[in-house]
Amino acid sequence: MVKKFILSILLFLFMYLYLYAADTDTERRLREIVPPAVVVKDVIEEKDKVYYNVFYEPNRVLQGATKGRWIETTGTIGYGHKNIRGYFSSSQLKRIHQKDYIASMGAYLSFKDSYVHFEGGGGWNLSFIYKSQFLAEYGHKIIKNLYGQLGYTFKGYSSGNTHIVLPGLIYYFGDSYISGFYGTSAIEGRGLSFFGSLRGDFALTSFLKFDVGVSYGSRLYDIYGFDASEELGYIINTGFTLKLCEGVNFRAGYTNSMERPKFFKKGANFSLAIKF
Repeated sequence: MVKKFILSILLFLFMYLYLYAADTDTERRLREIVPPAVVVKDVIEEKDKVYYNVFYEPNRVLQGATKGRWIETTGTIGYGHKNIRGYFSSSQLKRIHQKDYIASMGAYLSFKDSYVHFEGGGGWNLSFIYKSQFLAEYGHKIIKNLYGQLGYTFKGYSSGNTHIVLPGLIYYFGDSYISGFYGTSAIEGRGLSFFGSLRGDFALTSFLKFDVGVSYGSRLYDIYGFDASEELGYIINTGFTLKLCEGVNFRAGYTNSMERPKFFKKGANFSLAIKF
């Protein structure tokens, strides 16, 4: 087991050194709100398992009159034992000509009919990223495979703090799920903004999954720092996940998004997940 753990760290570092990344507030949070299915079903399956994931998204953006790329890569390594699934995540962030970095540690704790998720971290080389971040989520089974979830995220910026509250529902059926969330983002000194998100992940075969999601609301990116009513936008994302072999999954997806007054982001994204 020790050899496997050391091998996982080496492979994680190898992939991380060759990839790059970027971050936003609400948009990134919406992508991560659904917990791993194993947390809800039976974490006992994950005991003594090492896993890691690399996410890469080289998107093109139009920001006012400026064209460029937002490149995001996040590497995550974790370990599951009994009802605990801990992880460490690190990113390099690139937004046109600026680069920032973030790192965080967190864990899922699963119980009979509920789960808890905590995460804390921060950023450095601060051009546009937060200097500190904390996340807390609680999910509880309502009836059969229907779960309710309530999440809170704090992000501390030099220009002011952001608070995101995100309640929602997740319905699991087999290896698939459908989720719906409606949340609010409060930026100190700038008031509230509201947004909603619907997402589905469907098992087409034993080795192929399809996912699709849409989000709509204010300040999904908050590029210009205007009032919430002036920063209305949407995010549409979709993709396929292919099981390459036991414990190895590859996903390829596409994202198209827009936020007023003039911000457009589109492009492909890829992820590789390995567990052993």
